[in-house]
Amino acid sequence: MRVAVIGAGVIGLSTAQSIYEHYHSIVSPLTIEVYADRFTPLTTSDGAAGFWQPHLDDKGKIQETKWNKDTFDYLLSFLSSPESIKMGIFLQSGYNLCTEPVPDPSFKNTVLGFRQLTERELQMFPGYNYGWFNTALMVEGKTYLPWLMDWLQKRGVKFYHRKVESFKELAETGADVIINCTGVRSGELFINLCTATCRTRMAKVCLHITFVTKKTKDNDQTKD
Repeated sequence: MRVAVIGAGVIGLSTAQSIYEHYHSIVSPLTIEVYADRFTPLTTSDGAAGFWQPHLDDKGKIQETKWNKDTFDYLLSFLSSPESIKMGIFLQSGYNLCTEPVPDPSFKNTVLGFRQLTERELQMFPGYNYGWFNTALMVEGKTYLPWLMDWLQKRGVKFYHRKVESFKELAETGADVIINCTGVRSGELFINLCTATCRTRMAKVCLHITFVTKKTKDNDQTKD
């Protein structure tokens, strides 16, 4: 089977990695190819902060909450290994502050040390009367992407530096599976697909403020 992944950001490379991990031992032969007109350090993912925090409310999408937890647990599993530095993974603690009470977030049982804020803590933030503290993860794109590429290259995944103009051009060369991981430009490949560009926005009621960044291994702590 020949699998073509279009896009070399964190989604494209992670997709290629996941396919290899799940299928290389049961599908033979398996060829995985990654096509992109931009590779690290020129992708959108290279500039991403990489802070793990899903939407506060999963709106009943249990499967999405499970995927979020799986991602967190997968990254957390590397934290105590030397690979964490190479991957750019470290812990980050912070406050989520709200102007009014809100339900506990869907990720409360996934993150580390989730707890409601005390009155003394809330006094530090005038105008906010509710919130919580927890520790989550950061994954630096500019570090994680090179690690992913190296991981894939060692396992025989092929990389092609070119812009794919249509799915048809890959299908005509014999690709059995084509996965579009081009992000905001995905509509250029599939014009009939309605794509929406989303930007991170400050919630009207809740505001996330990070005060402590703790890097594992070197105990480097900085205040933002």
